[in-house]
Amino acid sequence: MEWSIQQIARLAGTTSRTLRHYDELGLVPPSRVGDNGYRYYDQQALVRLQRVLLLRELGLGLPEIGAVLARAVDEQSALTTHLSLLRQEQDRLARQVAAVERTMNALRGGETLMAETMLDGFDHTQYKQEVEKRWGKDAYARSDAWWRGMSEAERQD
Repeated sequence: MEWSIQQIARLAGTTSRTLRHYDELGLVPPSRVGDNGYRYYDQQALVRLQRVLLLRELGLGLPEIGAVLARAVDEQSALTTHLSLLRQEQDRLARQVAAVERTMNALRGGETLMAETMLDGFDHTQYKQEVEKRWGKDAYARSDAWWRGMSEAERQD
């Protein structure tokens, strides 16, 4: 089975221009190009596009995605890794939702707010590029090493 570039763009929530760009970069080439110049994608291309979109969601840039795709040959293994990362992200988001709900309940009830419950699920690494741009790579590396070097109890304190 094959899908046209327009069908895939619509289903993926992207544009045909983006898909052409992915092709130019060698990330997601079409399965074939028809005599009319239309691009078509088969199941293997869809799996590759799914991986690209997952990696984009995880914050990787297109050059990094290209490097990941060049290394990984086994699609099943790569998707297993993606699924694990998505489940970690799902867990982090669930913790954030619960933290916001606890804060709202505490505010409604006039209770004292607890920092350790309010800030659960927030990930400092998502600001890496901003920190590196503002204060330099060394500043981020030192801060990250400091944070990762703490025990769970030290982080809670």
